[in-house]
Amino acid sequence: MKCCANIYFNKQCINRKITPKYAKVKVTDTSPASQTTAKKAQLIRIKDEIKYLYKKKEKLNQKLYETHLQAAKEWGNTWHTIYNSIQDALDREAQRKYKTMDDKIHKLAQTQAKESRNHTQFYPRVKNKTTITFSKEEMELPNKGLKYNLGYKRKSWISNLALEAENAIMSLPTSEQDGIRYQVAQNIQKLYTQQREKHAYPSWKVTHERKVINQIRRKLITEKAMITKADKGNTVIIVYSNDYNKKVNNFITDNNFLLITNDITDKLQK
Repeated sequence: MKCCANIYFNKQCINRKITPKYAKVKVTDTSPASQTTAKKAQLIRIKDEIKYLYKKKEKLNQKLYETHLQAAKEWGNTWHTIYNSIQDALDREAQRKYKTMDDKIHKLAQTQAKESRNHTQFYPRVKNKTTITFSKEEMELPNKGLKYNLGYKRKSWISNLALEAENAIMSLPTSEQDGIRYQVAQNIQKLYTQQREKHAYPSWKVTHERKVINQIRRKLITEKAMITKADKGNTVIIVYSNDYNKKVNNFITDNNFLLITNDITDKLQK
């Protein structure tokens, strides 16, 4: 009976799209991809539990059948009366058990409905510490972050990349150069192919981004401001250059930094 009740509970969890505590998967990353993966993992865990419970139920049914035959043989004509008494007691217990399961499901549904309404509060991607006014169009680029790869590239950018890679390879041990050079050549060939085919960045978008960047640059130069990264997190800060320099100087002064006359890197690395 307990096994059947647990199967009922897990099936109701799937139907009502709620997750029992045993199947909860903790994910520290709050990205949509991570949350989707966590939900899939939780669903798989519940389905595996149902499969396990059905196997357990099958074994219990086999043992119960054998016990029933043995009891009927030992108790003879009185077994029917005993069986009915046991069945009545089991029916009462089943009603109590299923009511407990329904209450548990209802409580879980209410709790998880509240959790879904509590959205994660993220820090703003861009913080403007100046009085400079930027249009919505101009704020779209900084909102993509400092790691955003602009679509605009010079015509010879792949050739320049190949030359830079070759210079880096030349500094490696001779025995490793050929292997690395082959890998670089393969990747550069992929870049050439992507540039020629559908992966190429739309020209209108390139032109638009360059126009917006120039607008932002002109405003920053005129107002003597700059764009930098926050100390913590991935927030982009727009701040006046003088304010930034003052903060850096104050940090150096307050933490009693000393100017050294010689390079101590080798000493520290030993």
